[in-house]
Amino acid sequence: MKSTIVVGYDRTPSSERALAEAGREAARRDAVVTVVHAFHWIPVTTPMAYVPMTVEVGLRRGAEELAETGVRSLRARYPGLTVTSKVVAGPVADALADAGREADLLLLGNRGRGGFADLLLGSASMRTLSYACGPTMIVRGPERDPADEIVLALDIEDPAPEVLDFAFTEASCRRARLRVINAWDLDWTATMDPDAVGDLDAAKAQAVADLRTGLEKLLNPWLAKHPDVRLDVEVADGTPSAALVAATEHADLIVVGAHRRTDGHPGMRLGPVTHALLHHAQCPVVVVPRGMAY
Repeated sequence: MKSTIVVGYDRTPSSERALAEAGREAARRDAVVTVVHAFHWIPVTTPMAYVPMTVEVGLRRGAEELAETGVRSLRARYPGLTVTSKVVAGPVADALADAGREADLLLLGNRGRGGFADLLLGSASMRTLSYACGPTMIVRGPERDPADEIVLALDIEDPAPEVLDFAFTEASCRRARLRVINAWDLDWTATMDPDAVGDLDAAKAQAVADLRTGLEKLLNPWLAKHPDVRLDVEVADGTPSAALVAATEHADLIVVGAHRRTDGHPGMRLGPVTHALLHHAQCPVVVVPRGMAY
């Protein structure tokens, strides 16, 4: 079966970028694309109130035409691509997350039609991401020429096979270098007693070397599965958020994992590092749920 890509589209500049990225992803993967537009129709519940059915019909027809605009745009750019449209009534975040539930990748723009232009990530995109059950890309950052580099934010203490699998597969599809970064704040050496430890610089260098060895051991099986991937392993000194945001300045994509919600509802729990990337990354961000079923 072909892989499937779902993209939220509302004809805003942000969603146009997400649409374009969906087309590129589909071309790389030979995937099917579904262009989804959600419209929020709330029926009147006051007993004596009456709203003509034509209002809802008109809203749906307008939504269908808007979604078809996205379909025509993708077909024009990629004539051989299989593209369909889907219109969903309901709150935008719920509708988009539900539409992407069975997809291999859900794409969203980072800004919607909300009235708070100073927000770095739109509230609808953030809510959709927190409800999503599969890999979700937030398309953000300046438009620029490809750098042929993907960044993977890897937690050596809690590596997730689904996050590693997505990153290596994406790097292989793009024929891009995969830069794996594990960020550690090595300022802990400043609190150590030099008389007890000896050379602090040497201790720090040894810690970095040990981390690198551990990362390489962890990554070797994945590199064996994807021998075409060019791999760089980096231990970054500094806070994870700062180190990873800086790494996005020259990357095409950054991949980060997120734990599933534990309150009985579908979706992901977005930690502080993920939040920092969603608001400040200079390239698209893919959030992959940990422990997702294949």
